Amino acid sequence: MILPMFVKTLIITGLFSVCSNQVFAGSFEDGQKAYAAQDYKTAAQFYKQAADQGNVIAQHRLGVLYFKGQGVVQSDERAIELFHKAVDQKFSDAQYYLGTLYKVGRGVEMSKQRAAELLREAADQDHPAAQFSLASLYFYGQGVPQSKDVALIWLRKAAALGDLSARAKLKQFGIE
Repeated sequence: MILPMFVKTLIITGLFSVCSNQVFAGSFEDGQKAYAAQDYKTAAQFYKQAADQGNVIAQHRLGVLYFKGQGVVQSDERAIELFHKAVDQKFSDAQYYLGTLYKVGRGVEMSKQRAAELLREAADQDHPAAQFSLASLYFYGQGVPQSKDVALIWLRKAAALGDLSARAKLKQFGIE
């Protein structure tokens, strides 16, 4: 039986897709192994392969390597670019990192309002460090209307998820 050309194309495209996904998964997993072994240069190479294929976790992790200068030349600009790619895909770790950069003004123009927006997006996904940081913004009225009640809500959520800083702050306030 002779297959029509478009069916052959679909089969070949499907096989290519399966193979590229295996390479993509392998490069990310190899990056994870290298990172765990503290071989940051190798991790960066594998993360870059996966990040170029759209792997959101690899984009974020490569951004962290650029942010810290581990295995790559330190570059806030490149880190921010990668964090933005991951934020566009709603990745909470990247929302937290980028929100923190806006909060302190590192590599971007300081904007407590933009920080609060990004931290809120991550906090809504149960990111405890983002919840703690957002609580701080509410407590001091930075980028959001000051509200100790809202700050307390976020502190409690972060503490419930195991954030030790949130637990310590609640204890400091006399709230267990």
